[in-house]
Amino acid sequence: PVKAGRLVLMDFRSDYLTSQERASEPITFLYAMDLGDGRYFVEETSLAHAPALSQELLEARLHRRLAHRGIEVLSCEHEERVLFPMNSPMPDLHQPLMGYGGAASMVHPATGYQVGAALTMAPRVAAALAEVLAQPQASPAALASAGWGALWPDDRLRRHYLYLFGLQNVLHFDHAQTQAFFAEFFNLPRKEWAGYLSNTLQVSEVIPPMSRLFVRAPWRVKWALLSSVPRDPRLLWRALGWTRN
Repeated sequence: PVKAGRLVLMDFRSDYLTSQERASEPITFLYAMDLGDGRYFVEETSLAHAPALSQELLEARLHRRLAHRGIEVLSCEHEERVLFPMNSPMPDLHQPLMGYGGAASMVHPATGYQVGAALTMAPRVAAALAEVLAQPQASPAALASAGWGALWPDDRLRRHYLYLFGLQNVLHFDHAQTQAFFAEFFNLPRKEWAGYLSNTLQVSEVIPPMSRLFVRAPWRVKWALLSSVPRDPRLLWRALGWTRN
């Protein structure tokens, strides 16, 4: 993929590890971006892991990966150390106090991002709050209820539980399953995988491509996905819309 004229790379290859390490150690990948003029952003990242991986392990993996590709680091301008909690519990949507951003579990369970969603949802939430504030007798509880309803309408809430269900799958993938899954995921039409990652698809638009991915995936991935159903039934139950909170 290309962002603003810069090449962005996600490298899930694990051939720089020994066979024993690939079989027993956590999965990480390289996120890299060409900044131009011989400068690069390179970051070893854990897609999802519980508990979180140590910064020391990620740093060691990064240097091993680069060395395996014959890449020499001449200098380091800045080090970034980031931790994104991706499976925070959904807040009580009936409480009379409204949160926003990370406090409202707006972090995307598939990407770890939430700033884009916070900016996108802000006008909608502000309009809902303004409508209630225009009522002279509006209570704090009514204000919070309107805000929660605008922030987490039914379809968006169901998508969130569907993404959480997908996150639980990823947490149980091994190296081979992860690589096979993402090979199929990024073979989907760009509109579908980009919509999934940006959380801009409706539930009815998410299910068909995910179903096609399941059909095309190798059996080792199918089995991992099927095994997650009895392991996390409540998430799937909520994604299907049987209960709101």
